[in-house]
Amino acid sequence: MLREAEVSATSAPIDRASVKLETCAEEILYLLGAHGVELLFLNSGTDSAPLQEAFAVLEQRGVPAPRAITSTFESVALAAAHGYWQATQRPQSVFVHVDVGTQNLGAMVHDLLRDRAGAVVLAGKAPYGEDAASAGARSSPIHWQQDVPDQAGIIRAYAKWVAELTRSRDAARVVGRAVQVAGGGIPGLSYLMLSRDVLMEPAGPAELRRTAGFARPRPPAIEAGALAELAARLARAERPLLITSRAGRFGGGAEALGELASACALPVIGRPEAVNLVSSHPMRVCSEELAGELLAEADLVLIVDCDVPWIPKDAAPAADCYVAQIDRDPIKADMPLWSFPVDLAVCADPAVALRQLCGALAPHAAEHGARWERRRARLEPEIAEASSRVRARAAAPGVAPGDVRAVALALGRLLESERCLLVEEAVTNVPALSELVPRNEPGTLFSSGGPGLGWSPGASVGIKLARPDRPVVAVLGDGSFMFGVPTAALALAAEAGAPVVLVVLNNEGYRASRRPVLELFPDGASARRGEVLGTRFARAPDFVALARACGAHGERTEGATGLEDALGRALAANRRGDSAVIDVHLEQS
Repeated sequence: MLREAEVSATSAPIDRASVKLETCAEEILYLLGAHGVELLFLNSGTDSAPLQEAFAVLEQRGVPAPRAITSTFESVALAAAHGYWQATQRPQSVFVHVDVGTQNLGAMVHDLLRDRAGAVVLAGKAPYGEDAASAGARSSPIHWQQDVPDQAGIIRAYAKWVAELTRSRDAARVVGRAVQVAGGGIPGLSYLMLSRDVLMEPAGPAELRRTAGFARPRPPAIEAGALAELAARLARAERPLLITSRAGRFGGGAEALGELASACALPVIGRPEAVNLVSSHPMRVCSEELAGELLAEADLVLIVDCDVPWIPKDAAPAADCYVAQIDRDPIKADMPLWSFPVDLAVCADPAVALRQLCGALAPHAAEHGARWERRRARLEPEIAEASSRVRARAAAPGVAPGDVRAVALALGRLLESERCLLVEEAVTNVPALSELVPRNEPGTLFSSGGPGLGWSPGASVGIKLARPDRPVVAVLGDGSFMFGVPTAALALAAEAGAPVVLVVLNNEGYRASRRPVLELFPDGASARRGEVLGTRFARAPDFVALARACGAHGERTEGATGLEDALGRALAANRRGDSAVIDVHLEQS
């Protein structure tokens, strides 16, 4: 069945003048739903009262509105909206309490920015009125304390769009614009401030309540001249290489990349933040060692939707290598020192561009097809052998159960057989997951796309809401688990009826913070004493007890020992409607 927003976009606009809406708050909720926003993650405060009442009123009247889901912490709510976006490409909404609630969104706004994901944040604002005659007037000392000079400044550097609704008659324009900007072009965060005295104003005139006419731009394609040049260079290249992080995030991207890689024997590397190329594809390079070798010898590198294609101090293409780039935002001006060498930069949607490139490459097959076949004959066994070496080393008799490679092998077997959606936030253990946990179906891997830790517990709930037919398993570090406010995330999963499984790779500290100290000071005092300040916990929380306190299933394993059985029990609990936490203890390093 089509949602109302889809109907209005494909047929004559629905007459909404007959819908009974009495307050601005009611109108805002109604308009969000009309624009396709299905969920509102609510963290309430004194400023949300008109919206809370509006939800009850609209339900009584049978007027459609987004589903409200109570969240006990704001960052978890935004992570859930982000996860839902990744699974659907539809922006959802979050309500936060004035400036303090905005601050509690924390690092999740950074992840949204870097992943170019869409969401609408509604933020309360201190009431303007003080007198008894003003509806919604200030009624508590907090209404003065939370009145700050620049509330939007908290988030301005990370938001795509910031506005305040100052009169109810503009509600239709402002809400439509917020959703349009969040989901259109390069998606991002729309931040809309709402004071409760405005929310309590009468709804705007019905004749102004338009819901059509907020078109989102269609995905951009490669300009014809750039397409011809890129196809010709790719056809002639002896040692081409494609690097991507997110080419498979959007519909058809993984399939188009698979077709292109097969057509001209084009190897694909890069840290996967989505299923870009299925693990079984013969051109998918999972070995980091081989990836480095291919990068060093490449004569053409094509970067597709990737923020950091390589780490220059560790590896880089040769100075005479031709570098082309396809990205929705090739300039990346919000990264001041993004200066990777690029000879041809193309502004285009990755999925659209890859399909175009497949078509443009086909006429070159007659002249260059023999070269492509020679490359295929060389690369396919080389890639397969490198993959086999990775798995053989992980399964070698000397590998301890607490080695993350043994854990990754065990996870890969069960996640694949159970058709689980994988949410990854493993930080320093990402290489082991990338190499050893296969993903053979597009749209089954999710990652934050940004540096803000603590994303995966909340995001998993959002992904489960979007894909209720599939089990959702997050694999994350113990640091990420604690950053993710697990009590709030598990409470949100229960509130939303969206149970998830969290597999915590527990190395009892912040390995990501420990490694730089030992790398920069290999002979320093920290290395000599075998410990780095601030990276171990004197008394780490009991994650199993925490899970059970939240009504979730909880188990602990010593590395891979018993992990498959524990994960099986967790998935069984998940099918019964309960979330689960598996605390997997790794060797310390």
